[in-house]
Amino acid sequence: MHNKFFGLIAMSVLLSATLSGCATPYGDARNPITGWTGGYYESKGPGELIKVIFAGNGIIKTDTVSVYLLYRCAEIAQREGKPYFAFYQNLPDAVLDRKSSSKAASTVGRKPTDYAYILLSQEDKPGYLSASAVMSSLAIHVKPEGGK
Repeated sequence: MHNKFFGLIAMSVLLSATLSGCATPYGDARNPITGWTGGYYESKGPGELIKVIFAGNGIIKTDTVSVYLLYRCAEIAQREGKPYFAFYQNLPDAVLDRKSSSKAASTVGRKPTDYAYILLSQEDKPGYLSASAVMSSLAIHVKPEGGK
């Protein structure tokens, strides 16, 4: 009975993915059900920086990957109790303190992928982004069903 139940779940997930075009959803890449299509993940360091990555499949648009990445950066800031974050396009920019407000995704093997480094802050500093403002402005693109 258990195997039939899990088999039905797997079939429904595959069917819905097929019908939806298999575009990468916004979600954790480590999720065993949806992670095979891509998603976000992050790692600590160097120092206080956090590297945030969003990897898509061959169907998702590069612009969407960039939006998902920025949204995830804001989520991490809020999760860590920090209302602001500096957004760096790469590690050399972080070392040189060249902040940005966005980044264009690149394509690796016909799959859009994007990454950035962030530095979290309790205070609003020049060039830092407000996590709540980023999430408010991008929620409609990330979670179109009302931000849920």
